[in-house]
Amino acid sequence: MKFCINLTLCFRAVNSAFLILAFALTGCTMTAYKSNSVAISAKPANYPIPIYAPEMAVPRPCEIIGTVSINAGKLAMFGGSVETELKRLMQKAHEKGADAVRLTDVEKPDFANPSYSLKAELLRYSTAWETVAIPENEFQAHLAANRQNLDPIEGVWFSGGQNPHSIGIVKNSSKPGRDFIGFILDSKNPAWPSGSKKIDIRRGLEPDSYNLTYYIDDFAPREMTIVLGRKKIFLLAIQKAGTDGDLVIYMKN
Repeated sequence: MKFCINLTLCFRAVNSAFLILAFALTGCTMTAYKSNSVAISAKPANYPIPIYAPEMAVPRPCEIIGTVSINAGKLAMFGGSVETELKRLMQKAHEKGADAVRLTDVEKPDFANPSYSLKAELLRYSTAWETVAIPENEFQAHLAANRQNLDPIEGVWFSGGQNPHSIGIVKNSSKPGRDFIGFILDSKNPAWPSGSKKIDIRRGLEPDSYNLTYYIDDFAPREMTIVLGRKKIFLLAIQKAGTDGDLVIYMKN
C-alpha cells in the first residue's frame, strides 16, 4: 500500500513538472492598452492602417487615442517573431478604430525578454481630408456639357495595378496655387472613399506641363511634373520609404 501511494505521488510530480515545462514552452504574451479618448467604432479587418517606425513622420495631423504595450511573459520560449507581435498590435489598432499606428519602442529578444516587445501609439486623424462633392454621374454630365472648353487634363482617368481606382480631374482654384483637383470616383480602398482628394494640380511653366502633388495611400504627398499635351496616358514614379518605388499609370477613359 505504501508503495502504491508513493508511486501515485511520483506520477503527480512528473505530471506537474510536465505542465510547467509545457507552459514555459508555449509562452505568455501580455498586451496592455491605455485609452486617451472616448471609444470609437472599430475599423473593418480589411481597412488599411499604416504603421510608422519611431523615426518616421506621420503625414497627417493626428491625436493619440491610446497606447499599446506588448510584452512576453517571463516563462515564454526564447525567440519569437516580430511579425507575430505586429499582428497582435494591428488587431488591437483595428479593434480600437485607429487610423494609423506609430511605434515608439521595439526591443529584440534577449535573455531578460525572450520575445519581441513593442510599444506604440494608436492615432486618429485630427483634421478632415478635402473632398469634392460631385457624384460620378453629375461629373460625367459636366464633362459632356463642357466638352469644347475642357483642359486636356480634365476628365476621368483610370489606374489599374494592385490598387485599381478611377479619378476625376476638374478645374478647381479654391486652394491658393491650385488650378485643378483630382478626386476619387471609384476605389476599393476603404481609406479612400468617393470624393476624396487624390491630387492637387497646377499648371507648369512649360507648355502642356502640370505640377502635381500626388497623395499616396497613407496620404503622404509626392511632388512631380508631367507633360501631357493631348496624350491620354501619364505615368507617375511614386517613391516610398524603403522601396524602389512604384510606377502608377493613369489612362483616360
